Amino acid sequence: MSTRRKQGRSTKLDERQGVTRRPMARIHEIHAAILKGKYPNCSTLAERLGYERKTIQRDITFMRDALRLPLVYDDERHGYRYDAEVVDFPVFKTTPEELASMFLARNALRGFGGTRYADVLGRAFAKLTAGMLDEVRFSWTDLDEAFSRKSVEQSPVQVKLFGTLAKAILDRREVRFSYLKLGARKRETRSVRPLHLGEVDGGWYLIAHDIDRDGLRTFSLPRMDALQVTRTTFERPAGFTGSRHLRRSFGIWNVTGDQTRHVVRVELKGYAARLAHERRWHPSQEVIPLTRNASRVEVRFEVGRLEEVLRWVLSFGSQAKVTAPLALCRMLRSELRAMSR
Repeated sequence: MSTRRKQGRSTKLDERQGVTRRPMARIHEIHAAILKGKYPNCSTLAERLGYERKTIQRDITFMRDALRLPLVYDDERHGYRYDAEVVDFPVFKTTPEELASMFLARNALRGFGGTRYADVLGRAFAKLTAGMLDEVRFSWTDLDEAFSRKSVEQSPVQVKLFGTLAKAILDRREVRFSYLKLGARKRETRSVRPLHLGEVDGGWYLIAHDIDRDGLRTFSLPRMDALQVTRTTFERPAGFTGSRHLRRSFGIWNVTGDQTRHVVRVELKGYAARLAHERRWHPSQEVIPLTRNASRVEVRFEVGRLEEVLRWVLSFGSQAKVTAPLALCRMLRSELRAMSR
């Protein structure tokens, strides 16, 4: 039979099924035929499925070598069989935990919508989920109606910055950019050694060694402009870990000039006390009940800077009371006076 006729038959078969036949779905059909003890061979499978014999042979080889299925050719029956028991097909079993992880990862990256990265991610997830056909039937639209995650969308400019900085970090190349500090009126030119990209509260930040200031600094990607990657390479500081660096802060602000540490103690009551049992605001967080029914609790954690802690305390209003450190109590009183003017 000619190639054109086989391709035509394949197209008609797909049209009858109403889907485009995926390679893993074809392999699953081969697997099912072998399990039924029909001793199929490449010729009979090609005729049945509407593909070239060479395509089926590649599928057989993939099943035997990559999936490690106990596939052998029976010379007497002129077809394939398994020479050991096969209970589950290795590709198609997906646990609820795996499915949930894939969904959460997909939603975490939805902030890149409208950029070329969205198409790349879409193709990647299509490949990952192709193997679920016939075992798990769903569409991302169905899942989107069942679950959602509120996230901040990143602009195409920020996505490009992210990609350029990520490559500079991996290549260990110094970069230069124009930066507008929070509250500043004029931009400054910064020359840094990029070390880590971190996402905090929906925003992306660069942790880098500022060459002119000879210390670690944190930069918000939306406030960066005119990024240039230089040819100058550098060695990463011994012992530096981005995640460990971020643990020292309550949000993104960190200690840059000293090693000051603050043990924060805040009493929460009412709905704030209930939230304390449900959420973890900081890795070092401890929640100590102050009443028998835990309607009033004390939240403790250790940080390097207090500015973002102040914002967090203010979000609870009268449901929060700061007991330590004294510096935070002073900051709170000063802020409240300024708000009441």
